[in-house]
Amino acid sequence: EARESGRAQARERNEADDREERDDARAEIRAARVLDSDDGDDREVDDIEVDDDKAGSGQSGSGQLDDDGADDSNSGSSSSDDGDSDDGESDDSASDDSQTGIGAAAGAQALMSTVFAWQADAIRREGAERDTTGNPVRRGEVIAFALPARAERRLAAAGYRVISRKALAALGEEVVRLGVPRGRSLAAAIGEVRKAAPSAIIDYEHYYGLGLATRGKAKRVRKAKAMVATTPAAKPVAISVGMIDTAVAAHPALARARVVAWSGGDPARNAGAAAHGTAVASLLAARGAGTIYSANIFRGPAGRPYTSIDALVEAMEWLLSQNAPVINMSIAGPPNALLEKMVKRAGARGRIIVAAAGNGGPAAPAVFPAALPGVVAVTAVDPALKIYRYANRGRYIGVAAQGVDVLAASSSGGFARHSGTSFAAPLIAARVAGCRAEGSRNAACISKLVKSARDLGTRGFDETYGHGYIE
Repeated sequence: EARESGRAQARERNEADDREERDDARAEIRAARVLDSDDGDDREVDDIEVDDDKAGSGQSGSGQLDDDGADDSNSGSSSSDDGDSDDGESDDSASDDSQTGIGAAAGAQALMSTVFAWQADAIRREGAERDTTGNPVRRGEVIAFALPARAERRLAAAGYRVISRKALAALGEEVVRLGVPRGRSLAAAIGEVRKAAPSAIIDYEHYYGLGLATRGKAKRVRKAKAMVATTPAAKPVAISVGMIDTAVAAHPALARARVVAWSGGDPARNAGAAAHGTAVASLLAARGAGTIYSANIFRGPAGRPYTSIDALVEAMEWLLSQNAPVINMSIAGPPNALLEKMVKRAGARGRIIVAAAGNGGPAAPAVFPAALPGVVAVTAVDPALKIYRYANRGRYIGVAAQGVDVLAASSSGGFARHSGTSFAAPLIAARVAGCRAEGSRNAACISKLVKSARDLGTRGFDETYGHGYIE
């Protein structure tokens, strides 16, 4: 009877998963109608609750974890993420040799082969347009990092205007958002600004989503007290970790951790808006994070929030000014020159970036920042050590960790089980941060991580599990 009951429960779970997939497909078709309209302003998509990461086509953009221990600022692998929609700066090239490039442009184009609901929201709510590969970007804007004053004056004379200017004190630079002259296409403007300021970093104002890094709804746990006992005990060495995610709600699971919130982020409007960040923070705290520097960069609907590169850059700059050797990132989207610049700066300053590998499925293209050189990309496996069925594949995958039915705090109280690469990433972030807290350098910590991995799948490194499973 017990076996039959177990089989019945398994059938029910599979049927529920199938229903959710059908709902996702229908919702994505509706989102496509918004993307295919001229501006999407009048389309209603508030009721779409898809996980924004169905498989596209294309290959990932970076390589493997470097366990040779090159330079401190140079270690890395890539990471990946999944979640629930419920409720030393002197050398910028320091991290470049840890991975091998494969073609970011192709990945970006493949990324848009599938429609994501948060992209439709960005278009409808903020009037976003699209870049040459179809990714949503802020309408009529170009973003510049370290734009020389002389070039700015020249551009002003050509009709460009400054929309905003943000000093990045920790880097001694600034980021400027430029309004494009009327009648000028964004592609033409990008070329014009790059020509006027060849030393600056120029790109589109890309949008990024949590949905590409998360999939599925959390499953509430009724017997919360019984489940709490299964949470791993905090490590004896207190560690500090930075995180870029949604807001974090107060929760008993965070009672032993000090959560320092970025003042530049918006407060959560409701429990749902803090769902993902609270779950991720609780996983970090359960594994010894005594201080968590939390940067909420998202806006939009609680179940499918989005952000833009300007907010991401500002949050990363703030985290670089904090005492956190590791930064966990629950964000995914297209390649962007400013994002790549900030990741390089982080590596040059001795920070390790851990990111979710993505939940687009086996054929999905690489997502960023996970696929950038120097980033530790984390994929997810279930308790049986089988790969999470929605996990991305590619040469940028670094390691695997538990990311299916992971017990974590619920922002509305109690606990819930979550699935996705974004719930595997904090386990690796905390582990690497613990290594750093013990006095080891970046390269040594990455080397230890690789050597401790349990090989899964094809012998040696593979594009599904990376270097293998980390307990």
